[in-house]
Amino acid sequence: MAPRTVAPPPDGHVRVRMTVAYDGVPFHGFATNPDVRTVQDDLHKALSKVLREPITVTCAGRTDRGVHARGQVVSFDAAADHFDAVALTRALNRMLAPEISVREVARAAPDFDARISCVARSYRYRVLNSAWLDPLVRDLVWHVREPLEIGAMQLAADQILGEHDFTSFSKKNKSKVNETFVRTVDRAQWRRVGDTVQLEITANAFTHQMVRSLVGMFVEIGRGRRRPDEMGAALRAMSRMAVPSPAPPQGLELTRALYRGDV
Repeated sequence: MAPRTVAPPPDGHVRVRMTVAYDGVPFHGFATNPDVRTVQDDLHKALSKVLREPITVTCAGRTDRGVHARGQVVSFDAAADHFDAVALTRALNRMLAPEISVREVARAAPDFDARISCVARSYRYRVLNSAWLDPLVRDLVWHVREPLEIGAMQLAADQILGEHDFTSFSKKNKSKVNETFVRTVDRAQWRRVGDTVQLEITANAFTHQMVRSLVGMFVEIGRGRRRPDEMGAALRAMSRMAVPSPAPPQGLELTRALYRGDV
């Protein structure tokens, strides 16, 4: 596949890279969606007001309704004579708080695109594995009462490393023709932090609902309802019927988008 090209900014404009964090609960996902509140629409409105021209952003990874982000990256073009990274950060944080926070704003290369230039994305999924649900974190975790065997979950996670077809763990978009579900997973690590069991996962890209679908399978294995080796069988089946329902959205967080040259 030929590399995708990125158009440079219009004359008199600069390309901007911005890192944002947001609470996914009040939003119907990241992407613009008519008649409902989305992260992208809030960013468009705030940026357009501050920069005094219509602004459209592109993101590293579109998150679903209820999914959070700590390291979402967006890109957009701004008039060079109006661009001040410090002033823009302050103005946006006054307008977007408390649900959205701008963490960093910087001028980027003319060929930078938050989505196309991204070489990997990292997500974290949190499962509160305790007898009772802490109401203070209910919007940040999936509460699972049964004790989870993290060793079995890690054995299953090891089987998704490398390049695989994740059709079984993907929600298909009927409008996309010849959609591919092949992705390369670089890291899939479960660890226990107090009463919380957390998955850290990094891949070149993720299909729609891929992480949540994988977590649903991992938790079934951790509960002892499936064996670790059934993960490989589920991958080979290439059918949604081979896997349990996806984990709920509130436990998922986009932690980082990675680009060439990043430290």
